[in-house]
Amino acid sequence: MTEPRQEHRLEYRQEPSGEGRQESLRIDTEALPWRSSPYAGVEWKKLRFDAASGEAAVLLRFAPGSRYGAHRHPEGEQYLVLEGTLQDGADSWGPGAYVYHPPGSVHAPSSESGCIVFVTVPQPIEIVDGGS
Repeated sequence: MTEPRQEHRLEYRQEPSGEGRQESLRIDTEALPWRSSPYAGVEWKKLRFDAASGEAAVLLRFAPGSRYGAHRHPEGEQYLVLEGTLQDGADSWGPGAYVYHPPGSVHAPSSESGCIVFVTVPQPIEIVDGGS
């Protein structure tokens, strides 16, 4: 008999990891609201943000037919497609695809069918074109 899954509805829970160490951060992403972005059909959830460095981890959700405007990654980016398909340049990436963009890279990802992507950046992005 399978044990029922324990539901965690806390948005943020930090636990000490010992003297001189950073705290662990655990988040129930289902409890976080989707936020609007400057781009129609693209929403995001903030998982982690370090104000001192600009390092961030977010979930991005692309509605079918949406596009995130061209932007630069001063210190690179990495992402993992969780659901759907993301178009990035000439390539399309489905669930389980991991992509790393090096520092200085520029792209404008989109999704014909819709997708959810986990993204981390060591510094904030720089917008190359305006929101749409």
